[in-house]
Amino acid sequence: MLEMIMLGSGSGGNACVVKNQESMILIDAGFSGAEIRRRMQMVGLEPDDLEACVITHEHGDHIKGASILSRRHKVPLLMHPATKRAGHRKFTGNERMRHFEMKEVMELGSLTVTSVPTLHDSASSTGFLVESDGACLGYLTDLGAVTEDNFLAMRKADFLVMEANHDRDMLWNGHYPPHLKARVDSRVGHLSNVDSAEFIALLAELGKLNGVMLAHLSEKNNDPDLALSIVRNRQERDLNIYLARQDQPSKPIVVETK
Repeated sequence: MLEMIMLGSGSGGNACVVKNQESMILIDAGFSGAEIRRRMQMVGLEPDDLEACVITHEHGDHIKGASILSRRHKVPLLMHPATKRAGHRKFTGNERMRHFEMKEVMELGSLTVTSVPTLHDSASSTGFLVESDGACLGYLTDLGAVTEDNFLAMRKADFLVMEANHDRDMLWNGHYPPHLKARVDSRVGHLSNVDSAEFIALLAELGKLNGVMLAHLSEKNNDPDLALSIVRNRQERDLNIYLARQDQPSKPIVVETK
């Protein structure tokens, strides 16, 4: 059994638990250490039981609580070397740290985790595949465009956590300064609802996908109902579609194969 619980997702912080019956990891630690512990305890989990925390990239909404999580709960932090260099001010040097390379396959307890390079304006940005007993979870947030590597990797996914960051009209008609609008809408920015919907439809048609959670929705440039509607209306197959929230954890979602 493979299970996922989104502790929270958005510009205010990102953290996601993935577990099976023997092992548990965290993807990103973008809340304070105390908040990560609080949210894990809300769903009956403890940070002391984490096998590791894998980091997508160095932006604060993804590593805010990583240092204290590692030091207080003895959780190894796994990240690309460029991520460590870029985020060095957020670390004390007393953390338990390990590195991975792009496309590396890692055995974390009884979970198999593969890093997947993504396009984002950070030193090094990665998504992940997490596998256990034939079930596979894909995790893609903070990317401005999907690549062939992303598609080939995520074809294995039974369930996908996928960024649907903004509505393009809301972004360009909103109050962000022009340079920030251009950054968000670039190939190294964030995915729009339409782009996310297209990629999800492609995976549903050509891969194994049977469920998706829309993540990292912008509070200023998106609307949850709009994102859900756009993604749903593009699908030609029935998919279980969920929305990640910023303010509270999701219910546990069991990742099942077709």
